[in-house]
Amino acid sequence: MPGPGAAQLLEVWERGLDQDQAQRALTLLAAAVPQAQPGELAGWPLGRRDAALLAFRAELFGPDLDAVAQCPDCGLEVELSFPTLAMAAGEAARTVTVRRDGYEVTLRAVTSNDLLGLDSADAHTALVHRCVAAATASGVHMEPTDLPADLVEALGEELARTDPAAITELALECPDCSHQWLAPFHIASYLWAELHHWAGRMLLEIDALARTYGWSEHEILALAPRRRQAYLELVTP
Repeated sequence: MPGPGAAQLLEVWERGLDQDQAQRALTLLAAAVPQAQPGELAGWPLGRRDAALLAFRAELFGPDLDAVAQCPDCGLEVELSFPTLAMAAGEAARTVTVRRDGYEVTLRAVTSNDLLGLDSADAHTALVHRCVAAATASGVHMEPTDLPADLVEALGEELARTDPAAITELALECPDCSHQWLAPFHIASYLWAELHHWAGRMLLEIDALARTYGWSEHEILALAPRRRQAYLELVTP
C-alpha cells in the first residue's frame, strides 16, 4: 500500500501540533495504518504501536536513523547512526500474574487508551490501576483501587514485563571517556521531530514556488517530488 503523500503528511503534522504526546503518537499511527478501524489503534499495546511507527518512519525517511546522545559521565555529545531493522519488535505483549502476600494480580500491557486517560495527579498509580486485568486477595475479588500502595508500587515495576517491545534502550559507549550506558529511544517522539522538520522545509518550498509561479498549495503538492525539486532549483539556483 503506498504511503501518504505530501499533502496528507502536512495534514498529519497540523493535527499533531496541538496534541499531547500520547495523542500525537496515535495521529502518526493512524497515518501509518490507514486501514484500521476508528478507535482500534488506541487499544494496541505500545510495543505493537511502536513497531508500526518504526516501519512507517523507514517508509517516509529511509532505513537509517541518526541521533545525538549526551554522555552522562563527561557530557560529550555522541552521534549515532543505526538501521531501523536493528530495532525490530521483540516479544509480543502478554499478561503477567503477580502473587504476593496473599494477593494475586494479573496485569495486561499498557495501551494508548490508558495513557490518554491519565491526568497529572499520581499518574503512575492510575496507570497501574487501569492495567489490572484481575485481582484477588485470598481468593476474594478486589477492585484495583483497593490494592495496598506498596503492592501497587511493585506492580508498576512489573508492567514492563507485559510488553518488552514497548521499551527500547540503546547500548552506548562514549568514544571519549569509554563510559557505557543505556539511552531510552522513543520512536513516536523521534518521528514527530522529523515530521516537524520536514513540514517546516516543505512550507518554505511551497512559499517559494507560490511566490514565483503563482501556484496554489494544492497545485504545488500535486507535483511529483522530482518535478517540484526541479522547479525549486530554477527558483534558487
